Amino acid sequence: MKKSTRGLKSQQHDNVKFGIIDILQIIGGLIFLNAFLSWWFTSTSTWGYKGKWIDSEYLKLRITNNYVNLTIDELSLYNGSDPKLPVYIGINGKVYDVSRSRGVYGPEGTYGFFSGKDAARAFVTGCFSKQDEFTYDLRGLDPDEAMHDIESWQRFFETNSKYWYVGIVQHEDLVGEPPSPCDHMKFPTYYNH
Repeated sequence: MKKSTRGLKSQQHDNVKFGIIDILQIIGGLIFLNAFLSWWFTSTSTWGYKGKWIDSEYLKLRITNNYVNLTIDELSLYNGSDPKLPVYIGINGKVYDVSRSRGVYGPEGTYGFFSGKDAARAFVTGCFSKQDEFTYDLRGLDPDEAMHDIESWQRFFETNSKYWYVGIVQHEDLVGEPPSPCDHMKFPTYYNH
């Protein structure tokens, strides 16, 4: 009698299969458990993370590599006045999506004057009171200082959790005189500490 019981047990083990459906059920269960625990502890399904990696537009750009190549006139459409379009800013030819801070970079925002433009000069000089500073024209500025400041701002927008690089803007040839120097202290609150 014992032999037949052993034979029956080995036949039962041979009939057990672990398939792709079982693996998917386990993965689904772990995802659900993760989301539940995250919601329980942080009231969000992402453990409180709010960065660009959960933004569908950023993920779509990363997957498709469909970067923009805009003219100055095309860039001006992305100034935040049309809620259907993203908000872009340009810094020395590179374009960044700042839509996640529409309240800051939109038309009524504190830095709305940067949106829809390549305002590399204003990023370098810190002069926001003169309209002619909101240009990509860097003539008349110290080249080393300008490149240092531009690279610092570009790095800020590329590494920020809310903003990301979306492409380039084509500059038109510069004609006429460069903007007159701005008579102010660059970033005065920084120097008054």
